[in-house]
Amino acid sequence: MKKIVSLTAFVATMSLLLSAPLTLAANSNNLSLIESQESAEHLGSETKKLLSEELVKLVGKQNIQFTTIDTSFDPWVINGTIDGNGFAYFTQTYDPDTNRVASTHIMYDNADLDKVMDNALLLKLDAFLKTFEDEDIFIKSGFWRFKANDPEHGHLLQNYWVIFGPSQQLYIDVDKGNQMSAILQYKIDDSYAWMTNIARNSLKTLGIPSVKAFDYTLFTVEGKDMLWQYRDDDNLNYVHIGSKTGKVWKVTNELGINWKNDTDFKKSFAKPKLSKNKALSLAAPTVRSIFGIKLNGYSVRIQNNEYTFTKKGATTLIGKINTKGAFYSFEALPDNGVRN
Repeated sequence: MKKIVSLTAFVATMSLLLSAPLTLAANSNNLSLIESQESAEHLGSETKKLLSEELVKLVGKQNIQFTTIDTSFDPWVINGTIDGNGFAYFTQTYDPDTNRVASTHIMYDNADLDKVMDNALLLKLDAFLKTFEDEDIFIKSGFWRFKANDPEHGHLLQNYWVIFGPSQQLYIDVDKGNQMSAILQYKIDDSYAWMTNIARNSLKTLGIPSVKAFDYTLFTVEGKDMLWQYRDDDNLNYVHIGSKTGKVWKVTNELGINWKNDTDFKKSFAKPKLSKNKALSLAAPTVRSIFGIKLNGYSVRIQNNEYTFTKKGATTLIGKINTKGAFYSFEALPDNGVRN
């Protein structure tokens, strides 16, 4: 199928896992910000030493050149180049108040992948790409190396590689033994029609009257999971479908959320809105229609607006309700932990 070549789609996909790298890259190239940049010669020697040490941890000893510094940001933004195994641009954020490097973002050209990445990781990458089978060929256009030094930095991943192409990204989580995941984005018109029908019917079956049209689909690979994720631009409704089985694993329509704020949420669900038996009776026909699962013999656990339906050796279902007691979300978790 044909992938989207769209900056909007690319940014939307990246926002699933990241926040700062794209922002930093955009900021460093934004003409409106150049006026606030000054030569990196104004950096103190101790600060340069600290910044260099962080880079060496990631790339080894190479020729590091600091070019510009922008102190109008908090933390500061420092740009430069690396030349050695491969040529790269980098952006680092530095907090002068704590004398700490908050993050390091290195941007390479795809031609240097074999020069920069060690052979063992390259072999693991090639093996991972084969899991795509006939879904598509991953087209590598460039790659980044990113490291954040603060768990509260705003990133789901703290230490990783990202390899990207036209509307596709592949992540390597260094902190988790180089665990890999990938996302490829497609237009709805380029998706499988029968799967699109399943996604639309699943939202309809959920019963929330307000429904937004899907804007794109994501083909995602993580571990043994291979899913098609149907989404709208605002991520208000989405459906996850197994690539191999065509099974629905998640359906959510957040247009069904009707509480005003956190205070209203806590007040509304201070006591169970639905009894266990009532929750089973309401969920059973919807779950059977969407997931093909009968809730006979299931027990229910209630926490706030979340109802978890469990049965030994069977798929777990997690449903979420609004203040009217209507389910706006269901997610199926297989007993063997594999969704495809």
